[in-house]
Amino acid sequence: MRTVLVGLLVVVCLAVIAIPAFVVAPTAIQPRPDGEVLQRSISRGGAPIWVRLSPFGVHVAGWQGVLAAAASWVYLYLMSALLLVLFPRRMRLVTQTVGSGGWRVQLRLLLIGLLATLASGLLVLLARFASVWFVLVIILSGAVFVLSFLGLIGIGLMVGGAVRRWAKLAPAPWIELALGSLVLFALGRIPVAGWLCFAIVAAWGLGAVLATHLGSGEAWSLQDWRTEG
Repeated sequence: MRTVLVGLLVVVCLAVIAIPAFVVAPTAIQPRPDGEVLQRSISRGGAPIWVRLSPFGVHVAGWQGVLAAAASWVYLYLMSALLLVLFPRRMRLVTQTVGSGGWRVQLRLLLIGLLATLASGLLVLLARFASVWFVLVIILSGAVFVLSFLGLIGIGLMVGGAVRRWAKLAPAPWIELALGSLVLFALGRIPVAGWLCFAIVAAWGLGAVLATHLGSGEAWSLQDWRTEG
């Protein structure tokens, strides 16, 4: 029975991923009145751009949009699997961090992630008045993106592991990663609300990565700092 419910969860996630392509995406292609050139409808025949845009890209109309969404999820899964292979210990520690502790611990992780994001954003704004503007933007944006993505993988493994244990299935990290990434991807595909869900999950994951010293489990300290002379 629980296995059937897990299958139903997968079907619901797939439906959430596919529905925006037929609801909020614009009409894929419309001919001009003169019939000479085909152009994509941007401001007509669809919802506003902030509704059609999701954390995983723009909602494309029709079955092409469904295939594009499926390809995006496959890419997300493959990248997550690659990082899981490269950093198994760090991913395990991050996953354990977001999956253990009470609501206060999880709230602390979320606040750490939010503060880190705000601090990096503030530094980017201040860098506009310095000569390292372009370089600093690339470094900070890349660092926040990579660390948030690592945290996203940890949360995905935590969600997938919880579903797997509830269904009493055999331990399989690849299945857990597939289930967790599918759930998170479906949440991000929800129009408008997907941005809020993704922001919370990304900040939560970023906080877990930072709290575990980038997944190493060591404490943040300057005790090992040494000066010469």
